[in-house]
Amino acid sequence: MQKPGDLTTVMYHYVREIKNSRYPGIKGLEFAGFKRQLDYLGSQYEFISAEQLIAYITGESADFPEKACLLTFDDGYRDHFDFVFPELMKRKISGCFFPPARPVEENSLLDVNAIHFILASATDTNRLFNDLNDELRARDFSESFIEQHISRLAQPGRYDPAEIIYIKRMLQRELPFELRTEITRQLFEKYVEKSEAEFSKELYMTAAEIEELVRSGMYVGSHTYHHFWLNAVAADTQEQEIDRSLQFLTNVGAPTRNWIMCYPYGAYNADTLEILQRKNCVIGFTTKVGASSLDRQAALEMNRFDTNDFPQ
Repeated sequence: MQKPGDLTTVMYHYVREIKNSRYPGIKGLEFAGFKRQLDYLGSQYEFISAEQLIAYITGESADFPEKACLLTFDDGYRDHFDFVFPELMKRKISGCFFPPARPVEENSLLDVNAIHFILASATDTNRLFNDLNDELRARDFSESFIEQHISRLAQPGRYDPAEIIYIKRMLQRELPFELRTEITRQLFEKYVEKSEAEFSKELYMTAAEIEELVRSGMYVGSHTYHHFWLNAVAADTQEQEIDRSLQFLTNVGAPTRNWIMCYPYGAYNADTLEILQRKNCVIGFTTKVGASSLDRQAALEMNRFDTNDFPQ
């Protein structure tokens, strides 16, 4: 149990009716489980809004619940509009939504989501593992390069076996951006059998839907523009990512004064923190697991729990 004064923040991604969908292999939370989890969290904690948290962190308010819970929803999925939003409105709960701007503005597909649906569509993980390595061989990468990366990256994670971690890391950050994008697109077309633009329209919220979230009292914050691993790109690229995201927030009517950042993949570094401080960001959400003490000096590095850390 958390200590009095700590904040429990819960992180969600896919929330949908999974078993009866076209992609039953996607790793997400069944909508029925989401509703049961809200029942559980509501019995243990007091739900708060982003505005309450911001007011406390900025010193505008000294009041804060002893057992507070904040709900966050990453990546701007249509799931959040179709399933999450109506349920939160019905229960009078304010959630925090963090859509990356590029999929909404350019009708494109994030590499991380392309990878998710490749994995969900692949019935044979070993075949996918081999297909990825064959793509590397076709581009003249040596066997020693492939073996070194397998040795370093193929380590089991919190939720994934070693082979899946290897596939994710190679396509998310290890290869140069243009190359990993090219290989991901080829694997996506092979396994999912849809175009990027067509799939993007199905997967993400539109700008108009995000505007409706804002008008209805939900909080919409920054998740950057391209959804890069910020600790893997230069400081000037980070700043461009953040600036373009802030312009997107302005376009959809979301606040850009005393605003909240949600780091893609939980990745950031000292450059990120310096840029955010200059741009009047007051809260940053990581993917580090645990409750967060309400230390105003550490508000740019707040922890979050995953939905899997609570009963569903």
